[in-house]
Amino acid sequence: MTARLPAVALVLLVVLSACAGDADPTTSPSRGGAASPSSDAPLQPSGSGQPAPSLDPSVPPSPGSSAQPEPTPDPRVESALAQLDTDEALIGQLLMIGWPGRSSDGAREPIETLRPGAIVYVLANADTAERATAINVGLDGVAHGAGILPLLKAIDHEGGGIQRIGDVENLGSNLAFAEGRPSDHDACQRGAVHARQLRTMGFDMNLAPVLDVNTNPENPVIGARSFGSRPQFVARLGSAYIRGLQSGGIVAVGKHFPGHGDTSVDSHLGLPVLELGRRRLDTVELVPFEHAIAPDTGLAAVMTAHVALPRIDPSGLPATISQPIIGGILRDDLGFDGLVLTDDLGPAMAAVTDAVPPGDAAVASLKAGVDMLMVIGDRERQTIMRDALLAA
Repeated sequence: MTARLPAVALVLLVVLSACAGDADPTTSPSRGGAASPSSDAPLQPSGSGQPAPSLDPSVPPSPGSSAQPEPTPDPRVESALAQLDTDEALIGQLLMIGWPGRSSDGAREPIETLRPGAIVYVLANADTAERATAINVGLDGVAHGAGILPLLKAIDHEGGGIQRIGDVENLGSNLAFAEGRPSDHDACQRGAVHARQLRTMGFDMNLAPVLDVNTNPENPVIGARSFGSRPQFVARLGSAYIRGLQSGGIVAVGKHFPGHGDTSVDSHLGLPVLELGRRRLDTVELVPFEHAIAPDTGLAAVMTAHVALPRIDPSGLPATISQPIIGGILRDDLGFDGLVLTDDLGPAMAAVTDAVPPGDAAVASLKAGVDMLMVIGDRERQTIMRDALLAA
């Protein structure tokens, strides 16, 4: 199977450009002051005023930028790409794996065998900053010893009830934060604090923010993880948070595309089915993603949702493996060319495991427009998916 530009290169470009930026997210996150969070006025571009660097060299510069010098390819990215000289190495970059245990030793075998591009923490791996830091140092050593590229180390660090590391200051849920009527500046600071917390422990990627518009008050899986029920408000705070996080050198992952906020079924237990048409998506669910993807914010990565939208894709397949949703809406219509990551494809997610066999899910995800597969909790499933991609 022919892969897109390896995930590590896409993310390296974002992290390197963020680390080289001059903007201080804690002092000037927005242009012209923050809009009132109580308003659902049309979104206005905010940020430093400079568009994020394009990840696609074929994209022409924006108007007014012709005086800027042609960007020079970063030798670190070129060096990374040069190491991907076998099918196994390339396919490995498409995997984000979980592992058992509370040390890096438990990850040694899957890292050496699968050669993954990324690794993701679950609650069972570490509950303190000291342990997480030690594990990340160990993971770097395992990757180096295996002769593979440095791992992207990811974690869910949303705040509130979704925060894996218990002794790091918890800034509260997104909903609790939003109820304080925060400005864009406040949301950007929230992202910057999370970036400092994560970088201190050695993480590279935060599986946040939640960009779902929580329009269903009975939603069993999103709820307080969302900034609220108003699309423009969620978009404003989510985008400001992303700028703070990415300016701090942490890759942001907006989730769960195309939207998990109107569901009444937990995708861990079954497949949520949303009878929503394109007009509704354009005015509610897609608004935060569209704003986050815009150059003023430059979201690096998007996580897919295991939800079905039969009015968009009559096959009834989960969005994660739906070409009309990922390839059609996210890639083509919204123009997103960053990293697309699946939600977990492991056995804990019945929405996918009940729909298609693991090997078929892996291949279908990539055909739909996904770049990286997250597989937690099942070593055998990780191998099945890797082998299916090699054979495709």
